[in-house]
Amino acid sequence: MEIEWKDEILYKDLVKWACRLKREAPFFKDLVKSFDVKNSQVLDVSCGTGFHSVMLAKWGYCSVGVDISEQNIKEADNLAKNEEVESKVEFILGDILDIQNLLADRKFDFIYCIGNTLAIFDLHERKKIIQQLTNLLKPGGKLLIQVVNYLAHSNETEWFYKPNLMRTSDGLLNFQIRMMDWKEHSEKINMYIHRIIQDTSNSDMFELIQKKTEFYVLKKKDFQFMSEQKTFELKFLGDYNFNQFDEEKSNDLVVIIKKKN
Repeated sequence: MEIEWKDEILYKDLVKWACRLKREAPFFKDLVKSFDVKNSQVLDVSCGTGFHSVMLAKWGYCSVGVDISEQNIKEADNLAKNEEVESKVEFILGDILDIQNLLADRKFDFIYCIGNTLAIFDLHERKKIIQQLTNLLKPGGKLLIQVVNYLAHSNETEWFYKPNLMRTSDGLLNFQIRMMDWKEHSEKINMYIHRIIQDTSNSDMFELIQKKTEFYVLKKKDFQFMSEQKTFELKFLGDYNFNQFDEEKSNDLVVIIKKKN
């Protein structure tokens, strides 16, 4: 499946990573605390530019990140080198629809697929990806899935994220606006990004880039097929603060799938 994100809009420039990782680190630490640091393997599915993979590598875990974008893999490798954890982390270029073959016989204690990755794929593709990821889990291993809960916006025709004004890693002034609207109510949405960026750090000229990405709306019931498999335990949360999932109010749909011993 071809993903609409292109290299001219790097994900790392959409996120204030220091703030995000500080906020999310306690949740991740709780999920991995039962695993032996020295002997555990973790997998970041659709790793982007590698910030979460590097975070876990800095904690001592052997980390693997997979992404379909060559630019993202290059950025992730550079981040690992800059953070001096290149010996603890490996980034692999590949399609997550074929991730089990991509990783051959490797098994993992902790796998995570976050940041709306699965919302790009239709229900059939999502089931295929989730089944492959659970096949890659060791007994006792955990799979974390997180997407935005768009159903919390079901009474809105469109909504806006707070505008983001920042300097990119190259020192360019970067202004971004994200807007969402329903394409098919309760089934699909469109996300529009308008990005205005300097040509050079000393320039008075700016370039406008506009992109649209379509997402499917994931629901708790979409994971029912996993509930029917007796070898797994499922837990649903509404955020990274361990609050219970509420379809009408929660910002996120967070799913934790544990493979029984």
